[in-house]
Amino acid sequence: MAEEAETADAEVSPPKKSKKKLVMLAGALLGVTLLGGGGWYYKQHAAQAVKKDVPVVQEEPFLVDIPTVISNLESSSGRPVFVKLTAKLQVRGATQQQVMAQMPEVQNIFQSYLHESSQADLNGNGIYRLREALLARIAVQIAPIEVRDVLFTEFLIQ
Repeated sequence: MAEEAETADAEVSPPKKSKKKLVMLAGALLGVTLLGGGGWYYKQHAAQAVKKDVPVVQEEPFLVDIPTVISNLESSSGRPVFVKLTAKLQVRGATQQQVMAQMPEVQNIFQSYLHESSQADLNGNGIYRLREALLARIAVQIAPIEVRDVLFTEFLIQ
C-alpha cells in the first residue's frame, strides 16, 4: 500500500519545472532584445554623424597654389646660385583643405630637390626633368591624393 501511495503521488503531481531554466531563457531573450535595440540605435545615430562630417571630395581636377620657393642650387664654383620658383599643383580626389594640410611636405620636396640640383641640371630640358622628378616625389608623399601635374608659373635662376 505504501508503494501504491508513492506511485499515486508521482502520477498526480506534475513534474516540477526548473526556475533556473526559466530565468536563463528570460535573460537570453532580454539580452538579444537589448543587443538588437542597441545595434539599431547605433546604426541610426552613427549614420547621421558620418554624413555630417564627410567633406565633399572634388572629382574634377583643380589647381592649388604652391607658395614661392627660393632655394640655393648646388654650386661647385663657390658662387651662390639661387632659384625662385612658383608653381601650381593639379590634384584630384581631395578637398582644398586636405591638399593645403600637405603643403609643408610639398614645400620640403621642392626645397630638398632644388638644393641637390645644380645650374647645369636645369639647363635645356632640365626644367622638364625637374617637373617630372617633383611630380613623382609629390605623388608618393601625398599618396591618397592624386597629383596629376606640376605647373610652373615662375622660374628664375640668378
